[in-house]
Amino acid sequence: MYKLKKIISVLILMGLICCAVACEKQDLVISEEIYALDTIVNLTVYNENNQAVNKAKEEIKRLEALLSVTNPESDISRINLYPDTFVKVNEDTFELIKSSIAVSECTNGTFDVTVYPAVKLWGFTTSDYNVPSDAELLEIIPKIDYTKIELDESTRSVRIKKGTSLDLGGIAKGYIADKTAEVLINEGVTSALLNFGGNIRLIGSKPDGSDFKLGIKAPFAEGYFAVLNAQNITASTAGGYERYFEENGKRYHHILNPKTASPAETDFLSATVVGKNGEICDALSTAAFINGSEGIDKLSATYPDYGFIALTDTSVYVSERLAKDVELTEEYKNLEIKII
Repeated sequence: MYKLKKIISVLILMGLICCAVACEKQDLVISEEIYALDTIVNLTVYNENNQAVNKAKEEIKRLEALLSVTNPESDISRINLYPDTFVKVNEDTFELIKSSIAVSECTNGTFDVTVYPAVKLWGFTTSDYNVPSDAELLEIIPKIDYTKIELDESTRSVRIKKGTSLDLGGIAKGYIADKTAEVLINEGVTSALLNFGGNIRLIGSKPDGSDFKLGIKAPFAEGYFAVLNAQNITASTAGGYERYFEENGKRYHHILNPKTASPAETDFLSATVVGKNGEICDALSTAAFINGSEGIDKLSATYPDYGFIALTDTSVYVSERLAKDVELTEEYKNLEIKII
């Protein structure tokens, strides 16, 4: 599931973050990479507690086994396999689906975990790409509808209607990043940087008390267009420049608009969301990208506790709450900054 999701482009300026600490106290830094969620997950923990890191890795694997659409034994696969039937699931799965529905309602369906049939139709599940016909799109659009998900709180069960299928790839990485951070915090970790293929979760500040520096990737170019100073937050970015294919001179990216079952037509090149809740940041970055500049004010007003940073060809949209913490890099200083 996760490789279908946007490959997030918030990257860490690791040299700036680690050098001062690691050079002085190398033995205090634990940095491990594991392959999970169809990406490289990097855990950088400023602590000698190897047990904490091991428990964090176990939590990642546990949640991946529950939530992956490609694992035939996962909760999500079982829900998809038995439409029109209530399927009892783990508490994590139930709460994440419940959260997904809430975001779908607040974004008027711009974020929708039932878009999976369209993702498969375009070939993004297998990289066997295909531009569907208008007839195929018209047939698939009615299958994308989050209101076809039913929850039974009393039995912690989920039911979807026949023809519908779920993929939590648009929200799960943020959720898993938060759950991983909880494990580390419970083990006494006070400073860490967790990179889930670009979904970034920060625990506290750098060991010296200063902010981490997050570089936000420049679409279709090397380097970064902005740097965000931050601590103790999650950051998630959506963009159509990491996963796409071209046919007859036209580029088709993998972030699909649920209302059209097609790649979103948007003026945003990328959209980053920053906040305390990883799953919400994850989902809102997709919604913000799809809506583009016409919808960013409304989305920001709906989620006032979250900050937005979005790039167009000529402008950078920045939430007022983040303005003092965002700095454009030299090549992008000529862009107009629009405060939202």
